Amino acid sequence: MVTVPTQEQEFQRLPLRLAYTFLKENGLANEAAEIKASQDRVGNWVSSLRSAKILVLLRRENLLGKFIEMHWQFAKSPAGIKKLKWYDELYSKFKTSGTSSPPPEEETEVGTQFALEAHLRDYLAENLGILEPGLSQWPVENGDFVEYPVDDQGPSHRIDILAKDRGGLPVIVELKVSRGHEKTIGQVLYYRAKIKHQFSAERVRIFIVAEEISPELRAAASEISDVLLFEYSLAVKVTTIAT
Repeated sequence: MVTVPTQEQEFQRLPLRLAYTFLKENGLANEAAEIKASQDRVGNWVSSLRSAKILVLLRRENLLGKFIEMHWQFAKSPAGIKKLKWYDELYSKFKTSGTSSPPPEEETEVGTQFALEAHLRDYLAENLGILEPGLSQWPVENGDFVEYPVDDQGPSHRIDILAKDRGGLPVIVELKVSRGHEKTIGQVLYYRAKIKHQFSAERVRIFIVAEEISPELRAAASEISDVLLFEYSLAVKVTTIAT
């Protein structure tokens, strides 16, 4: 039997959309629905805790190996094994107290630098209110609001975060870990057109987040309605440890 790689195998996060479908296909629809509806959290981590719960369920049902082979081969890499361990630690924290902070390893990755765009994406996905009060995840049926696919053309056609504002309007959040260039505008306008069609929305807002917004992007964005630009910065906290 030949396993055909899916487009989500390269992603660092557990692909929730595929995981929910996989659980349903293997007779675990009720469990999938319960996890998807859960608002449990560890610190600010809600979506990541859902992923951790799915991994526990897959192990319990002896389905984890099958899921990884079919949908998430990144988990077999050294970085993926590290990510699996972090999910396990997150679940352990949840079972211990339900309100503890995330494991230090993930805090270090996020708090030190967003070396990969995925780190910035995951952090903002759990803290959307940083961008705008009332901003929340878009309710996606049988899927995930992170890396939301707008078509079947592969990973390059995925919205980093699909959110909604407090008025219910769809919000496309596009992330650039370093510098945002003017070509980003063409990308997000394509996303806007697809989201308008998918959800019959008359209006879709766009948030572009980058470490630095180039003058060209600033000028291009000024010609388009409902586009907000954000620059992020990092803070380092040093704590003295008694010896």
